[in-house]
Amino acid sequence: MKMYASNSLRIAICDDEKEIRNNIERNIRLIYEDVTIVQFSDGKTLLAYTEQIDILFLDIQMQPIDGMETARELRKAGNRMTIIFVTAIEEYVFQAFDVGAFHYLVKPIEQVKFFEVLRKAVEEQKSVKRKGMREEPCIAVKKGAMTQKIFLCDIFYLEVFNRKVIAHKTDGEIEFYGKLVELEESLGSDFVRCHRAFIVNLRYVLKYDASSITLENGVNIPLAKPKYAEFVKEYMKYTSSLIQR
Repeated sequence: MKMYASNSLRIAICDDEKEIRNNIERNIRLIYEDVTIVQFSDGKTLLAYTEQIDILFLDIQMQPIDGMETARELRKAGNRMTIIFVTAIEEYVFQAFDVGAFHYLVKPIEQVKFFEVLRKAVEEQKSVKRKGMREEPCIAVKKGAMTQKIFLCDIFYLEVFNRKVIAHKTDGEIEFYGKLVELEESLGSDFVRCHRAFIVNLRYVLKYDASSITLENGVNIPLAKPKYAEFVKEYMKYTSSLIQR
């Protein structure tokens, strides 16, 4: 089988079953021989690891900390690794998107699908590394005396409620005083005003109809009738741009 260069990525495997960990490692080695691979039998040990991890294969059903909680803690700590959940239960799929998961593999893992997801994850990480020190686009918001940075790629959607803006992110929510109309200009073309009280990030749109938008985390937000045509136009433009990238 052909070996692919991976620019010395570090890939972690966290699963409480040693046989599964070893099987995932063997499959990785079949196409990427130069990666560093580290194994963990539980989330607690993973969270204590201090080296940078680029790609993480993470089981969900573990003790004492399950995979979802482990992923939330990683995101809270600022870890932006590519997370691929591995589990026998499909019902966790929407929760996986809540923590910004890259993909979701169901046990027993089909090898062709595994290779497909792995290659895409490696390409994503190589793209991130090519950007070097260039930081992801972000906005700075004021919370009292503190100014906080929010990366745009982490935002599912923004809504306004009682004069406050709520940023719904992959790792939770942030509230701050502001106006959506003032934010629109700084958010960029991936964000669209779909309702007087909502701005949506197109990268997380799963589906839509004439009155609502469903996001990848399972949340439904309203799509106002006067905004429908403009939303469809921008969404089509966005999906076309993905094909060209």
